Amino acid sequence: MTVQDENPPYRYVMVEGPVTLQEPDLDVSVLAVRYLGPELGAQYTAQNASNAESVLVRLTPERWLTCDYGKAYS
Repeated sequence: MTVQDENPPYRYVMVEGPVTLQEPDLDVSVLAVRYLGPELGAQYTAQNASNAESVLVRLTPERWLTCDYGKAYS
């Protein structure tokens, strides 16, 4: 899994490890509100409530790689 900031200075974190796929066992709206805030979280939940193809992916981190190009200019 990789998370990156595409705005200069570029930075990213990548994590590798085994994954398992499961049926979602939690209320997605709780996560949506946590990460998107109340208004956008409610919109996300409303738009995706009927998505029967949702899958929960659990990753067990084993290897990490990070890079922050902003530190090169500090």
